Amino acid sequence: MYVSVAHFCTPILHYTNIVFPSKESLELYLKEKMTNEDIAKIYGLSFQKVIGLIKKYQLDPNELRQTDQYIVYLHREDGEVVYVGSGVWYRMRRYTNRRNVDHRNMMQSGNLEYEIVAEYAERRDALIHEQRLIHYYKSKNLARFNKYIA
Repeated sequence: MYVSVAHFCTPILHYTNIVFPSKESLELYLKEKMTNEDIAKIYGLSFQKVIGLIKKYQLDPNELRQTDQYIVYLHREDGEVVYVGSGVWYRMRRYTNRRNVDHRNMMQSGNLEYEIVAEYAERRDALIHEQRLIHYYKSKNLARFNKYIA
């Protein structure tokens, strides 16, 4: 489910030479569960401007992000899985609550790829899938930012 950011950077130019995301690009970003802050960074905008564009284009970010689902996700560095996680949609990209300083710094610097591998209606199902993936990747000597689960 990983989609390269370059894949859907279809900007529209305004007379001030500032690049804004098109409606189609913004829809794709929201479906990929990107935060307004992450979208803003791509275009050098404020997150408030992104909110304004969402309103202008009459998009429903909660519907597009499917915020009622629990996700299981991977963090990758150069294609290698460094972390497996689960939670609500924004958890995948939030670095402020990461305990591991190296992991947090890597997220802040933008050196990670994010991949949603599954979505569930029930939190319990997401946690079970997450634990299985942690066990799998740890057995391959990957997922270095996860604690081992027996």
